[in-house]
Amino acid sequence: MPELTLPFTTRPYQPGDAAALTALYNEVEQAAGGHPGYVEDETQGVLDAVVRNLESDSRLVFSDDGDLIAAGIVATPPPDGYRFDSFGGVVPKWRGRGVGRAVLGWQIARAREIHQAAGSPDGWVIETNAAVGDDAVRLFERFQFAPVRYFFEMVAPAKDLHKAVPSGLRVQPYEPRFEGALYEAHMDAFSDHWGYQKRELDSWAGFTVRSDSFRSDLSRLAFDGEDLAGYVLSYDDADDDRVYIGQVGTRRPWRRRGLAGALLADVIAGTAAAGKGFAYLSVDADSPTGAVGVYEGVGFEVETRSVAYRTDL
Repeated sequence: MPELTLPFTTRPYQPGDAAALTALYNEVEQAAGGHPGYVEDETQGVLDAVVRNLESDSRLVFSDDGDLIAAGIVATPPPDGYRFDSFGGVVPKWRGRGVGRAVLGWQIARAREIHQAAGSPDGWVIETNAAVGDDAVRLFERFQFAPVRYFFEMVAPAKDLHKAVPSGLRVQPYEPRFEGALYEAHMDAFSDHWGYQKRELDSWAGFTVRSDSFRSDLSRLAFDGEDLAGYVLSYDDADDDRVYIGQVGTRRPWRRRGLAGALLADVIAGTAAAGKGFAYLSVDADSPTGAVGVYEGVGFEVETRSVAYRTDL
């Protein structure tokens, strides 16, 4: 097991650390010019769902005063997957002291250890990300990470908006009885998206529809008969005036008919009715489904940009 050696207290993530880790995520994001929208329930839900063993695959770094100053978390690829996700960061005022270098080095070493234990499969990579302009990118490049994909973080004002749903489809809010159908629809809709990794139902549901931050009242499912054609899933944001739209999907037979735009318009109207001011989402800047144009069509505008970095194992 690789060690993380620093002149600070280090230990694995423990129950009760979610609030401090969420605050670290938001501080890093805000310092880079991004939107500090992480919420505690989301942080815990993602860790529970995608990190195989928090004891071995996470490290938190604390100052002498007991403040969380850095974190490094390694999410192992799911079955038949290929990508380690590297989560974490260093509080800006603690940068420049070798903390980030030590934490990222530990994450890479741990990923290599897991990769070797799995038989060293071909094609496995480690991925991390940052806001465009974040000085963390210099650290990534030092470890031979390269930029591979850009994303837009987009925001739209909440307002009474209507777009007609394609003929023959019916729309309703999410209900738990649709969990399995929604999971299958999402895995199908995203199978041709960049970075796709199929996750098992319990893992995926843990950070989506079973999350405490999930807003079933501001989520929409569209059915063609008994077939789930498309969906929009929404969540609470750290900014109480915003709703975060986490997943938007349309299955192939129903694409290019205006379904995603109609569902988003309904969610935006629901956001306004709920007393919120804005809806917020992230999108692949080169989405093969033309998602950026769809979002612009219902009022979304680019607020910030981020970039994914990868290195091979």
